[in-house]
Amino acid sequence: LVAVAPVNAQSKRSMKQAKKQAKTETAAGYKLLEAGDLVYVIAKHIDKVDGGLEQIVATADGKRSTNLAKSIARNNALNEYSEKARSIVKGRVASEMTDLNDVQKEQFMAAYERLVLAELKGEVKTSFTLVRHNAKAHTYDVKLFCLIDPEAAHTANVNALNRAAEEQKLVQQYGTNISNWIK
Repeated sequence: LVAVAPVNAQSKRSMKQAKKQAKTETAAGYKLLEAGDLVYVIAKHIDKVDGGLEQIVATADGKRSTNLAKSIARNNALNEYSEKARSIVKGRVASEMTDLNDVQKEQFMAAYERLVLAELKGEVKTSFTLVRHNAKAHTYDVKLFCLIDPEAAHTANVNALNRAAEEQKLVQQYGTNISNWIK
């Protein structure tokens, strides 16, 4: 019974938040693209975020189809997450890889960015999608709510860094440091 009380309290709190968010989204003209109840879907999403998953919200506005808007929003979510990771790695590369010239650093960062996007693709999971139809312009706006497991993202970053170092022939020189940076 003691274990059930906090879970029940958390569910009540997330339901209250979900109702509020659902009301806001509905007032803005958004509808749930997937099947189900908007309040329930948002509450489930909030519980997952409270459970340790990281949320990424991406948008795509004024697109001619919902599929195109979803695709662009998903790419925006991946780019947002990889840009955050890139800024951290770029600072480390600048401070740790001092014997590399600017061209080598940029090549390493370009390889890392390309590889981290590929690694993260499978780790960024769509939680739910909101869509709004603009009847006058015959376009769609999409809000894509995604979740990512921080542990999986960590592994993706380490893999991308190691592969980028291998591609740039920097493994022997910086291989152990790269793993230590991420840790």
